[in-house]
Amino acid sequence: MVVLLSSAAAKLAPAQSSALPDSASIRSILESGRAPTADGHAVDGKLLVALYAPRQYQPVWTDSRQQSFQRALDQAEAQGLDPVDYAVGTRDPAARELSLTDAFIRYARALAQGRVPPASFEKDWYIDSPGFDPAKAFEAAIAGDVATVLVGLAPHETAYERLQLVLAHYRALAKTGWPVLAASSILRAGVRGEPVQRLRERLTAEGYAASGTREEPIYDKPLAEAVARFQATHGIAVSGVTDAETRTALNVTAAERVHQIVLNLERWRSLPRIEAASRIEVNVAAATAVLYQDGQAVETSRVIVGSLIHHTPVLRAEMQSILFNPSWYVPHSIYVKELRPAIERDPLYMERGGYVFREVNGASQLVQLPGPKNALGQIKFEIPNPADVYMHDTPDRKYFARAKRFLSHGCVRVEGPKELARLLLHSPNWSSAAIDAAIASGKTERVMLAQPLPVYLLYWTAFVDPDGTAEFRDDVYGRDRRLDQALAAYATPPRVAGAIAPSCTG
Repeated sequence: MVVLLSSAAAKLAPAQSSALPDSASIRSILESGRAPTADGHAVDGKLLVALYAPRQYQPVWTDSRQQSFQRALDQAEAQGLDPVDYAVGTRDPAARELSLTDAFIRYARALAQGRVPPASFEKDWYIDSPGFDPAKAFEAAIAGDVATVLVGLAPHETAYERLQLVLAHYRALAKTGWPVLAASSILRAGVRGEPVQRLRERLTAEGYAASGTREEPIYDKPLAEAVARFQATHGIAVSGVTDAETRTALNVTAAERVHQIVLNLERWRSLPRIEAASRIEVNVAAATAVLYQDGQAVETSRVIVGSLIHHTPVLRAEMQSILFNPSWYVPHSIYVKELRPAIERDPLYMERGGYVFREVNGASQLVQLPGPKNALGQIKFEIPNPADVYMHDTPDRKYFARAKRFLSHGCVRVEGPKELARLLLHSPNWSSAAIDAAIASGKTERVMLAQPLPVYLLYWTAFVDPDGTAEFRDDVYGRDRRLDQALAAYATPPRVAGAIAPSCTG
């Protein structure tokens, strides 16, 4: 169940002036191994010693630093984090000092690299979490402003900041919710009655339709257009008809959308910050790719990604070259499970498909020669990486028309490979006509890019368009579910609402 935080949960009672603990008390706690426990959270005593020993165990949490820390925690909900997770309940001055440092480090780490590294629970995750130096963050906070240091650790990518705005919007929607649609027959243009009125109310609540009433509710053109807009932003085939798939998406609650956004914000924090102004980003969950050049999106296209049993991994790699008229070296697993049975059934299968056996690294391997039937199409975008996936053309163009494009063995099939190649090569020598000529020659030709281009294969089930429209996708690979489970295992026992408790004054 999703629990939405109230604004009160993020606020503290006003801080009260209090004397700092003496260094002997702090040292005594740490040397005794009695590091305080933050409401069930095991404090890292060794880290605290490493932080305080160089300072001769002098306290740091003055009232002004506590207030600055509180200002940062007031923004925790906007980051998709729960300020209650960083509560400090103890009132013993020395234990409170250490608990504050522990809370600061945990919150700083959550902002800088997420709470749980995805590689610890995902088998096909090839991106390391960002680095985080707790001592460096601690020293920066002491030397400057605590809130400023913490704010600087969070991602500042535009996509992350847009998602934060959408989170606030959906939290507001979740306070009242929206109508649930009862199971019914398909609703389409011309249908009348109460289910149509309820559909209109549901779409109005999320901003897809204008409010309005009729003496007799009818599924008119404006309502069909609103349904089509909803379908487009949820990865559903656009028809303007409310079928079972559309009704299921409409019945996802606002609170569930809040949780989905929170999980995607967490995933953002767990990834290295994207700094390359020129790059390709593939959103596997949406089966789309965007080419950025000098910070601007210059080409957005549909792609085909891995099936539900052959996932496209999450990774960062560098595209180094483009191969025209590639051969396909069939992976052994695909040969054994798919092609060998077909070859055994049909003696002409290899001849029709352009397959031959060749010796590769001392072993016989099935290879599909270049040609219009080649599984890689006529262009391969080479991206060396541990998962051995790449982007490529395909002879099966019809599948790009599908709303759900989870069909490959993990590689990314590109809808417009010629235009992408032209943009990447960006040279008078490689005009559209020159690319067509290279393909028509039938010769395999590798062309190096002027400089390697970063390619990100990522997974976003909640994201925001440049115009501010929120988009959602199904968790087709279960990555949201596994992240949710990992966060639940990470979470500490429930605490009372509040963050830093006021100090005891007497």
